[in-house]
Amino acid sequence: MRSKPGTAERAPAALLAALLVAACAPAAPPDPEVRELAAFGTLVTLRAWNAPAARVDAALATLEADYRRLERDWYPWADGELAAINAAIARGEPAAVSAPLRALLERAAGLERRSLGLFNPALGRLTELWGFHEPGRQDWRPPAAAAIAELLAARPSAARLAWDGARLTSTTPELALDPGGIAKGALLARSAERLGAAGIDDAIIDLGGNLLVIGRAGGRAARIGIRRPGGRDALAWLEAESGEAVMTSGDYERYFEHAGRRYAHVLDPASGHPAEGTASATVVARDPLLADAAATALLVGGSARFDELVAALGLDYALIVTASGDVRLTPAMAGRLHWLSDPVN
Repeated sequence: MRSKPGTAERAPAALLAALLVAACAPAAPPDPEVRELAAFGTLVTLRAWNAPAARVDAALATLEADYRRLERDWYPWADGELAAINAAIARGEPAAVSAPLRALLERAAGLERRSLGLFNPALGRLTELWGFHEPGRQDWRPPAAAAIAELLAARPSAARLAWDGARLTSTTPELALDPGGIAKGALLARSAERLGAAGIDDAIIDLGGNLLVIGRAGGRAARIGIRRPGGRDALAWLEAESGEAVMTSGDYERYFEHAGRRYAHVLDPASGHPAEGTASATVVARDPLLADAAATALLVGGSARFDELVAALGLDYALIVTASGDVRLTPAMAGRLHWLSDPVN
């Protein structure tokens, strides 16, 4: 059977659900200024209230310039800073690291420890083995089991990095940094700072369904939908306060099919294979980087490790939907959700 890549929807799914909810509300908020751009392989949507169009345009231009630079410098397979760092590690040489990227990598290392290793920002070589760094690839197939085992035997981990001032070294050449599981959270945090500096106090910034709320949505709390895995409708919705990020990791966005089996892009650091058993994980938190990494870890850990991870990461608001449609969630999350259909528990 010929392998084929998955073609996930590129619509801003969380806000699509949010607007569905708002349309059913007794009094919808006033229309925002809406701007979109393509970046980081997804659609970025800015919705801003109580700001003139010219100010929103200027803010979007600032965000786009930042995104274009970070697309190059934070992506392991571009020609920017992170690619140069990984090449130096592979040669066993030290690499100079800029202050913003060092902050991101140090935060990623800390979240790897807190997530019990289920979020691992040093699996770039494993991603290459599976081919997920090449979205246009045609010959999709799982890598050889021996190649996976050989890579995992080297124990790639951010714990194997060493800092000497602004210089980074590692004695593990099989290690390649890929902070993709935390990058959207970091981008949301940077975006919020830049929007605030531009005088935009009420907005929602959405990176492909992962979003951050700033202020209020037209005079009320933003109503955000939790997407049904693999669908275009919402499973439930909640009111998100200013400063809260809603981050989702799912097995339906990027995947390929081979020999009748689907392989999703989120990899289990322990097995070296795509995570299985969980369709999506959603985390709400005031720290977008924590929420981003935690959603990835929960997708990998699944129902069996849900309680353990929630405690280790200090999460109040978390939810997973298993592949069979069962829902696991924290008590605090249950208290905030408005279900659009009866959840299966």
